Amino acid sequence: MAALAVPAHRLAILPLASGLNPPELVRATVGALSRALDAHGLAHVMVAAAGPAPDAILVVTGGTESLALAALERVAGPALLIAHPEQNSLPAALEVLARARQLGRRGCICLLSDREDGFARLSRLAAYLDVRGRLTSARLGRIGLPSDWLVASMPGAAAVEETWGPRVVDVPIEEVRDAMARASGGEAAAIARDFLAAASAVAEPSPADVERAARVAVALRDVTARHRLDACAVRCFDLVVDERTTGCLALSWLLDRGVVAGCEGDLPATITMMWLDAMTGEPAFLANPQDVDPAANMVALAHCTIARRMVSAYALRSHFESSLGVGLAGVLEPGDATVARVGGPDLRSLWASDARIVGGGQHERRCRTQVQVRLVGEAAAMLTQPLGNHVVLARGHWAAALREYHSLFVARPD
Repeated sequence: MAALAVPAHRLAILPLASGLNPPELVRATVGALSRALDAHGLAHVMVAAAGPAPDAILVVTGGTESLALAALERVAGPALLIAHPEQNSLPAALEVLARARQLGRRGCICLLSDREDGFARLSRLAAYLDVRGRLTSARLGRIGLPSDWLVASMPGAAAVEETWGPRVVDVPIEEVRDAMARASGGEAAAIARDFLAAASAVAEPSPADVERAARVAVALRDVTARHRLDACAVRCFDLVVDERTTGCLALSWLLDRGVVAGCEGDLPATITMMWLDAMTGEPAFLANPQDVDPAANMVALAHCTIARRMVSAYALRSHFESSLGVGLAGVLEPGDATVARVGGPDLRSLWASDARIVGGGQHERRCRTQVQVRLVGEAAAMLTQPLGNHVVLARGHWAAALREYHSLFVARPD
């Protein structure tokens, strides 16, 4: 499992002990466990029952089951229990988690011992709490309605907030058109020069095409700033039809500046991008699967935009379907990757697989950035249990971490 790139949350831990245990032994146990957490670099603070709501419950002794269940009523997230191999700590934690699951709570036990696995898991959980906090505080702009063909990818705003955390902010696509009309020509020209200067080649787009696409970048920057958006999903094909340009360059530009930007108004795919960005600290690539070879576990991905931070080189092409505007044909270097997607009727479904980038492509009948990946999981699942027409690719192996986070914060308890 890849090491999370996000800073670990400072855990607020509530120690609980039975009154039958000698106070000096309880203090010694809590002190020893606190020093062990420090030694493993786990930022934490021990809190009192009357203090702020804890992130985790430290089950110091047996006989604490009722105390722990009462304390968990104040915990907004999953039931995170910390146990150790003495004083009947683990049996009590098992009973508490069993009851919490009966009550519909997600949770887990971190067993801290001489082994490293418990500390490693607790460190991941602290990072997941940071990820959850970032997603919960985020504002996700739905700029225009989802594209008409996204028949399985139109979740309601309430479902997005309840399941994943971000608040959905609806922004009419007309605001982008108005912002394009007001955009500074000098700023657009500067962005266009930057994209042209760094490109390995320029095929179909004229300098005027690139500058008009850069005007979309200025407009989207202004719109996202006005609405204080951390991410956006843009109904970009309206720009093709009405403005004779594309959002591909603009979305790439936003991604490189820390604004997660998804295509076609696809909220589930954009949420997947936000999640991977929060987990990895790097932008992700939203793409269409173009071909699946189940026997070889190979998948071909393609789309017309990608963060330039993800590629070693790029050419400027036209947008594939329309032959208008500007698309990016980026080159991704071979290496470890993850392909993932969230979706389903309540947004609680997840498909994720570790993968290996093994090549690119130059198919003229596909979107411009093309990637060949070999999945670690079964590629056939993409054909039998799809969650939508987009998937998201990130650098590194993250599938196990995504599943662990998903099981704690998103999936319904078994």
